Amino acid sequence: MKLQLHHWLLALAVSILVACGGGGGGDRAAGVEPGPVAPGGSVPPPTPDLPAPNPAPYAETEDLVVFINEVTIGEDGHVVVEFQLSNSQNTAILDLTEDDIRLIVAKLQGSELGNLTGTWQSYINRIEQPGVGIGTESKLQATAESNGDFTNNNDGSYVYKFATSITDLPQDILDQAEAEGLDLSYEPARTHRVAMQFSNSPTTANPFYDWVPESGATDGIFRMDIAATPNCNNCHDKLAFHGGGRTEVEYCVTCHNAGSTDANSTNTVDMKVMIHKIHMGANLPSVQDGGEYAIYGFRDTKHDYSNLKYPQDIRRCENCHAGTSTGAGRDDLVLTDQGDNWAEYSSRAVCGSCHENVDFEKHAGGQPDDSGCASCHSASGFVGSIEDSH
Repeated sequence: MKLQLHHWLLALAVSILVACGGGGGGDRAAGVEPGPVAPGGSVPPPTPDLPAPNPAPYAETEDLVVFINEVTIGEDGHVVVEFQLSNSQNTAILDLTEDDIRLIVAKLQGSELGNLTGTWQSYINRIEQPGVGIGTESKLQATAESNGDFTNNNDGSYVYKFATSITDLPQDILDQAEAEGLDLSYEPARTHRVAMQFSNSPTTANPFYDWVPESGATDGIFRMDIAATPNCNNCHDKLAFHGGGRTEVEYCVTCHNAGSTDANSTNTVDMKVMIHKIHMGANLPSVQDGGEYAIYGFRDTKHDYSNLKYPQDIRRCENCHAGTSTGAGRDDLVLTDQGDNWAEYSSRAVCGSCHENVDFEKHAGGQPDDSGCASCHSASGFVGSIEDSH
């Protein structure tokens, strides 16, 4: 009996040795990598190649981490975005769908104030028809899209190709832009931005990617960085609009620029005008004269800011946008590259957002554009510096 058991154990050992490639055949079977060494130095048996598990389902992930790796523009004008998605533990998210994302692409146009100023203009737009309110004319509005070609590489990386060709925009969009004096032409030498919105999960993300298409440069380029989201969150905690999916200033400005107007109220939704007016609210000259300040949003929903009262002095401009000069000594603020612009560059749009009763066609002899503002509104000008005026 003992002899039989000895022979059986010997045969078992030989079979295991052969199966593992023993006798000079290597330390593993062909095509199977060794597993991690367990305590005591033993090696667990290899496991077959199986599909990678997905321990971070998108619909349950509360901490999205998104990296836009590259953005390119094809000869056909379609923008291609390559990005990867994981949670904060670096676990890849494999089940994102095209229904979970929206994207927009915009260019940073210059202005007559100089090369440290500018405004974003979206290439992705729609025409809004007035249905309620006082508006009677169609207006162009920036928007985002989600109907492009979506590719899931099944490893946490994805590709989205815009449905819109930014070099061959629809004719009705071009006609509407021309009627409003807007330039939607593709300008590859300017800074461009792709921004994204993620929906259908417990949290959201608004990653963005800035680059100059002509050179491909992503560093050392002008970005027009005026307001920092953390500064907004000092009061809003946290900034979240349009259903809560838009939480970052860098995403907001790609839509809320001078090329977007609410057709129902006739008010611009340009960030630098709209936000000032909202914060002025009840103190707007037009409201104090018996009018209202309202914006119509999704499904023509009216948002009336006429009774809004800012909880501090409206002239504390640096609480929202601050640079190395205007934010000096403030540890509670995030300083931005163009955060001092409010104190250095005056414009009809920004000044007129609060000082609504100024007629710029007559102001100081008439101001057809912003080029002459600094002759009076500056440290050496007749009126003095903008910062001192506030």
